[in-house]
Amino acid sequence: MLVKIHARGFALSEALSDYADSKIRLALGLYKDKIRRSDIFLTDINGPRGGEDMMCKIKIEPHGCTPIIAQETASDMYDAINICSNRIKRSAGRHFDRVLQRRKRFTANTQSHKEKDFRPTI
Repeated sequence: MLVKIHARGFALSEALSDYADSKIRLALGLYKDKIRRSDIFLTDINGPRGGEDMMCKIKIEPHGCTPIIAQETASDMYDAINICSNRIKRSAGRHFDRVLQRRKRFTANTQSHKEKDFRPTI
């Protein structure tokens, strides 16, 4: 899984970059073979004026599917990354569970049709 980190409105420190990378890899470790790329966008919305203006947006691109996006705004960038990584983990889990359920249903339907078509009649 390729992880790209983008910063807007502030200088990205090595510590923050490592933290964001480790959080996304930890959150999506179970699905790392199913995800082609993940982008983390870190933005300081108000600049030096302060307030609840640190935004983290995570976009993951699963193989052969539409992107999944989670976004959070907080007063601290580390908090925004924590919350956003938990959200993307839940969203990815729901997405891959739905895909798995569809495959199981399709396989079950295919098997039942095969059994019906080829029953010997005497």
